[in-house]
Amino acid sequence: MSAPLPFIKYSATGNDFILLDNRAPRQPALDRELFHRLCQRRTGIGADGILLLENPRLPDCAFTMRYFNRDGRESEMCGNGARACAYHAHRHHLAAAHMQFEVSGDRYQATVEGERVHLRMPAPRDLRLQVGALAGLAGRELGPCREGGFVNTGVPHYVVFVEQVERIPVTPWGQELRHHAAFAPAGTNVNFVEMNAPDQLKLRTYERGVEEETLACGTGAVAAAWIAQRVRGARFPIHLQVPGGELEVDCEPETNRPRLTGRVEMVFAGEFFQ
Repeated sequence: MSAPLPFIKYSATGNDFILLDNRAPRQPALDRELFHRLCQRRTGIGADGILLLENPRLPDCAFTMRYFNRDGRESEMCGNGARACAYHAHRHHLAAAHMQFEVSGDRYQATVEGERVHLRMPAPRDLRLQVGALAGLAGRELGPCREGGFVNTGVPHYVVFVEQVERIPVTPWGQELRHHAAFAPAGTNVNFVEMNAPDQLKLRTYERGVEEETLACGTGAVAAAWIAQRVRGARFPIHLQVPGGELEVDCEPETNRPRLTGRVEMVFAGEFFQ
């Protein structure tokens, strides 16, 4: 039997993660198959994804974060995962309350205030407000989906506005849109949004790599707020109600950089025997 693998499990507004400190190389090496096993809720620890905390690769960064989805594949970014990683780094004296770290070559800044973590992210890119992916959903019995848009907030996100988000079958509709030709070959995350006020959204997200609805998605919250501001005239700061709780998205006008805010909590720590 291999040496036990120490881990800490975190929840960031219901998005749950297994954090592994990978600053020292491990034997045997961590790999996709292991990550997939760890994330299984019946036979592993159970999580939406894996956070690897590694030594910094960029100057002025406290650490590097890498993120792996439940399917074991590495992803470019995870907003709630980054908040959890920042919380861990501060809690374990690896970084100050105000910190900078790297994810996929980009610098992120975080501020930890108790269990609330603010994450300043790079400006979203690849904004497309006219995307031909809604045709398959038009006229469905659960209400019209009239508007949508695409944006990359670290990972690709498609945002669809609906009238009653609690009635949307997120997994089947999300799966259909996730694989739509408009987003080939990589696919996309899919967000269903109900707007109740200029600064109030309800959000449900189908996550690529998890392949089902999750309780929260940080990059999805930023994408939803970004598209809502441009399509529906939403006003920052925008408060988002997600199945796992509440998130807030604000924007720095001078740089166009969003700030994602929400709670993080440690769930438990343990060792996994391989």
